[in-house]
Amino acid sequence: MNHIQVKFTEGSSRAPVSLAAGDLVPELGHERREYAINQGELWALLEEFLSIIIRAVGASAGAVRMLSPNGMELQMVGAIGLPSDVCRNETVVGLDCGACGKAVYSRDVSSSDAKDCSRRYDCHFFGGECKHVVAVPLKYRGDQIGVFTIFFAAAQDVPDDVARIFRSFAELIGIALESARQNRENRRVSQMAERQMMANEIHDSLAHTLVYAKMRLSLLMDAMRTNNGPLALECAHDVDEALQRSQKTVRELIKHFRSQMDPLGLQHALQELVNEFGGHTGIALGYANWVADLDLPLEHELQVFHIVREALANIARHSGATRARLTVGRSGGNYVFTVEDNGSGGCTSTPIEGHYGLMIMRERARRIGGEIEVKSSAHTGTRVRLRFPDPDLNKEEMQ
Repeated sequence: MNHIQVKFTEGSSRAPVSLAAGDLVPELGHERREYAINQGELWALLEEFLSIIIRAVGASAGAVRMLSPNGMELQMVGAIGLPSDVCRNETVVGLDCGACGKAVYSRDVSSSDAKDCSRRYDCHFFGGECKHVVAVPLKYRGDQIGVFTIFFAAAQDVPDDVARIFRSFAELIGIALESARQNRENRRVSQMAERQMMANEIHDSLAHTLVYAKMRLSLLMDAMRTNNGPLALECAHDVDEALQRSQKTVRELIKHFRSQMDPLGLQHALQELVNEFGGHTGIALGYANWVADLDLPLEHELQVFHIVREALANIARHSGATRARLTVGRSGGNYVFTVEDNGSGGCTSTPIEGHYGLMIMRERARRIGGEIEVKSSAHTGTRVRLRFPDPDLNKEEMQ
């Protein structure tokens, strides 16, 4: 039987030697690997890994399979050199599948004749006849997560030094698979949180107005049945106002969810918000930014911007203020954003939708590790203060 050897490029005068996985992986490029994992391009990334491996060992094809959630099947997540019909047939296989299943059960490199693989679908695994299969278990922190398989056109043996190289590659592939899985979970959690927030905002902004309209509509119908003209007109007017408020709220929500962060950053976005506020509301708005280098991560900028905008919107809708002020500063390792007005104050007198707006602001603050503090008085107006830790200081502490 021939020995598998890691080979140099054709024409090299140097003898075949064993290479560590790390000697080959840089061909992928650090940025490419990071991009692929972050963007979920798992198949493309695995193709590159497999291409390097099969080129190094003189194989004809390769595949990567992950254990299914129930641990009873292997699901193909990447392949190179296999015909498309074979990939379709091999999408999911049982653990009794020859060398692959043996590698999972033994937790070690396994090799076998490929006749059983070819016989299952009456086809070859690549252009020439498939004679031999080598399967290597994939692990992450000691847990079995799958197997990668290499197909050869001729019978091969796997010496210990080459088996070690395969295990090194398996470790790298295992890290890539686990990173992709964690990214999928993180995206799923993030999407669920975003959808929940959207549902909260839609419910909180519309539900009470529509319930009120329905109640007034019932009263309107009673007034019409009893020929109570004045009451009918009053109820019709109330329903019309409620529908107008709902329409306005829907427009605001659409604008809110379509809005993206200003590409010039939070500092520019806040200045634009201040410039627009006075013209739209007639309320004089002062602005003081004591943080010259205001540079936050995108998630922080988005949440801060929405919180400040909601606080200013509450002033315009409910406060009856003539003056307001936005202040940005730092205190004790925290960023502090303060919005205050000289309005009527008294949170208990704020319409119910204002309370829900505050609840949403608190949710946004929690997403960046912060909190919202509200103080309100009939004599001094209302002050809304957002405080959250400097994300750069948190990174330094973690390091």
